[in-house]
Amino acid sequence: MPKLTDIFPEAPGVYIMKDKDNNVLYVGKAKVLQNRLRSYLNPENPRIRDMVSYVDEVDYIITSSEMEALILENNLIKQYKPPYNVRLRDDKTYPYILITDEKYPVLTVTRRIEEKGEYFGPYTSTQALRAVIHVIRKKFKIRSCTGDPFRFKNACLNYHIGLCSAPCINDSESFHKQYLESVKDAIRVLNGNSKEIIDSLREEMFQMAVELNFEKAALLRDQIKALERLTEKQYVVSDKKIDVDVFALFNVKSKYNVVVLFVRRGVLIGLEDFDIENPGEEDILGAFVVAFYRNGNPAPPIILVNQEIKDKELIEDWLSSRSQKKVEIKNPKRGDLKKFLDIAEKNAIERFSQKIVNIDDPLKSLQEILGLSKIPEVIEGYDISNIRGKTAVGSMVVFRNGIPDKSSYRKFKIKTVEGPNDYAMLQEVIWRRLDNEDWGFPDLMLIDGGLGQVGAVKEVLDSKGLDIPVIGLAKREEVIWFPEGYSLRLSKRSQALKLLQKIRDEAHRFAVKYHHQLREKELESSLLEIPGMGKERMKRLLSNYPDISVVKSLPVEEVAKRCNIPKNVVESVKRWLESRIL
Repeated sequence: MPKLTDIFPEAPGVYIMKDKDNNVLYVGKAKVLQNRLRSYLNPENPRIRDMVSYVDEVDYIITSSEMEALILENNLIKQYKPPYNVRLRDDKTYPYILITDEKYPVLTVTRRIEEKGEYFGPYTSTQALRAVIHVIRKKFKIRSCTGDPFRFKNACLNYHIGLCSAPCINDSESFHKQYLESVKDAIRVLNGNSKEIIDSLREEMFQMAVELNFEKAALLRDQIKALERLTEKQYVVSDKKIDVDVFALFNVKSKYNVVVLFVRRGVLIGLEDFDIENPGEEDILGAFVVAFYRNGNPAPPIILVNQEIKDKELIEDWLSSRSQKKVEIKNPKRGDLKKFLDIAEKNAIERFSQKIVNIDDPLKSLQEILGLSKIPEVIEGYDISNIRGKTAVGSMVVFRNGIPDKSSYRKFKIKTVEGPNDYAMLQEVIWRRLDNEDWGFPDLMLIDGGLGQVGAVKEVLDSKGLDIPVIGLAKREEVIWFPEGYSLRLSKRSQALKLLQKIRDEAHRFAVKYHHQLREKELESSLLEIPGMGKERMKRLLSNYPDISVVKSLPVEEVAKRCNIPKNVVESVKRWLESRIL
């Protein structure tokens, strides 16, 4: 059996990676097998490196085209279910409502687009599907039995409980015409156009009430309410009656989540989210799109993705041939289609955050969120405090197992940075902290700030050759920033977020406290240089006016009397205040 280091054919085909026990790890396709397999020899992506470390041998099958390779790859993934290929849970397919194309159309549910007729869906919730079916059957009485209805001599139970009009016993021309009208009305409702039908039913209800036929009026009222509830649940996302599937991939470190939106006739009818574990593909989203439609889920004319995918044209051709219609894959940057992607991305982030919220242990939750190799038992928090670059200080607080360890707190007086430059000040603090290896290194560094602050710290860590995870937590937005440039907003209920906020706020408090202490020392030293001031007079002045700057706007006589200080000394204090910036 060939090894990865062997020479492979320069032809399209499929390769099968196996471990030492002959278990299939991964199945992939290639336009040129030799080029694709050569790329695995020194992969940069850590996920790919991890997979390749288990590969003992590689089998391959040459095909006549890329399309043939894609089809064969799908069949082999179904057969072997390799752990490093992107696959859907339980090879999932979605149900559709089908109204068949025959003399007396049938209302039924199917997971395969095979028969002629009108399809509505997909439905991601079976509960929602049952509710729709019940309303349609109750109002329009379309049959659910398949085959020739005239094989029955008597009407079934559905007729007697008001769920079918029983064409099996009512095959007249007028009945057939009325039945087809009911089918058209049902199709309009399933397309989201129920206003005309509701208005018509309301008029009929009022007429029944005038005629004192209250039983019939109550029945019509219930039908109106059912149709209104059905309409209310429809979320219109576009005025254009378009069919679109929307795929948004979101990841934090090694955690991947995909949200799929189903838009039919401009209405958002369903949403699903999927967790992807141990993906061996470089193009995770492209592999997921193929996996999603592999099991028979029909593709709409437009598929939206939130990042460019490889083999786009090949996948489009494959989906078009399966769907018997043209299918396009788009990554819009603006316009109406971009709005669909924005909705999907927001839901992907929210779904990811929601899963983390359900983890009670904040440290375990942080490990999941950040993709850390171990629980962050030791977390260090950092902040900078200064006024226009003056009296600049930095703080380091330490939390062990989620509890502050005040004996390990450290404060830093900035020595090398002139003027207001928070990034450079932060880098100085991190340099000086890392030089103290005897303090030990943390499992996580938390910076009070955003992407700029995190990037500044990452530069220092890289220059030191240290692989310590670092994140930022920005105030107000409460967004977590990663050095790679992306951000994550957690639910306010997240225990992980609450712990990060506690550490961030403690670092801020410790830095501000030290900054104030230094400013007070500088202030006292400067005040003592004023002629006639002295320690006792200074103490009385500061006890009466903790914010010394307010003295500038007060009358000399008032300050002198209140603090028992000579007027000429107060005048000197005011001149001193006017000469400096507080």
